[in-house]
Amino acid sequence: MALKIILLLALALVVWQLFSALRALNRGQKGDPQRLLTALRNRVIISIAIVVVLFLLGAMGYIQPHGL
Repeated sequence: MALKIILLLALALVVWQLFSALRALNRGQKGDPQRLLTALRNRVIISIAIVVVLFLLGAMGYIQPHGL
């Protein structure tokens, strides 16, 4: 159950970064392109980390895939 909560928090952080980039894009002020790039970079890094963690947890047997 703790793994699910941690993964949900990580996904919420990805969404937060996405909206942060959107806010920087909409403002269009000087210095905002750096915020935009930082937010998008963080989102990509967090997304890659989530995929790697899910792969490792599956390989170690902590999570079990199920057929639908």
